[in-house]
Amino acid sequence: MHKDERHFGQRLREARIRAGLSQSELEERSGIPKARLSRYENGHVVPSIQTLERLAVALGVSEASLLGDQRAILEEFFNVLYERGVMISSSEQGVRLANALADMVESLGGRESPHGDAEPGDGPALPAGRLATVREWLEAEPESEHARASEHGYLGLRE
Repeated sequence: MHKDERHFGQRLREARIRAGLSQSELEERSGIPKARLSRYENGHVVPSIQTLERLAVALGVSEASLLGDQRAILEEFFNVLYERGVMISSSEQGVRLANALADMVESLGGRESPHGDAEPGDGPALPAGRLATVREWLEAEPESEHARASEHGYLGLRE
């Protein structure tokens, strides 16, 4: 798995802001002094493993997300499924869901390999506009995401 390009402090600041907390409020929740939080956010120091855990708990995020590990994306994906009542109780169900999702993305405009190159057997390259459309759909604001999914008939995974 890849790590994102931002440094720990940027991810910490973004998580704090998403949680709607000031540094003072995060200090109260985590017990970590505001001055040290500022040093983390400015990239001057990185926390110990124990402090990382305290920050993650106080912010309601995973340690992986604060570290920039892309496994955090999978964690969020499964949290959303769980919150919406979609339970995956076997690896076979996970594979079926992943294939269904990949089919939906492909039908909306294609897929890319993790390296940006077409993979053997992927068929012809897709026009850049189609890939941009999929990216826009995946990055859409939550209000319009639901509308776009229903437009394409992709709601009702639980049925």
